[in-house]
Amino acid sequence: MRIVYKHFVVHPQQATIPALAACAADKQGKFHQMYELIWEKGFNAGRNLSQENMDKLAGEVGLNMQKYKADMEGDCKNIIRQDQQQLASVGVGGTPAFFVNGRFLSGARPPEQFKALIDEELKKANDRVGKEGTTASNYYQKWVMEKGKKSL
Repeated sequence: MRIVYKHFVVHPQQATIPALAACAADKQGKFHQMYELIWEKGFNAGRNLSQENMDKLAGEVGLNMQKYKADMEGDCKNIIRQDQQQLASVGVGGTPAFFVNGRFLSGARPPEQFKALIDEELKKANDRVGKEGTTASNYYQKWVMEKGKKSL
């Protein structure tokens, strides 16, 4: 299984700064640590998503602050803009949004729905591997990206 995070900023006034901070942390290999702190000490702690709080959290994570600030102002703005465009092009209009082998799930869902969908997709993959030149390593590209209805 591969999990990919893409930025989709629904409320730009509140969520742009934390998205930029998470992106900048990712560039230093600390996305998950920053993401957890943004929720714990930002959103859940009075929704303090200010630049000052994000900088404080970046310090807690141990980021190189000069690189963090440069990435927030540079590459991360482009990455978030590109993510927004890609997700909108495949029908995402809000969060959370999930794709399981190209199948779209919108909104929060119970774990049972994910399990059922993942089991269906695993069965399809297992049935196709070994046929028509399909291998485990090329399955996603061949059957999801090339033969799917939408692509990023």
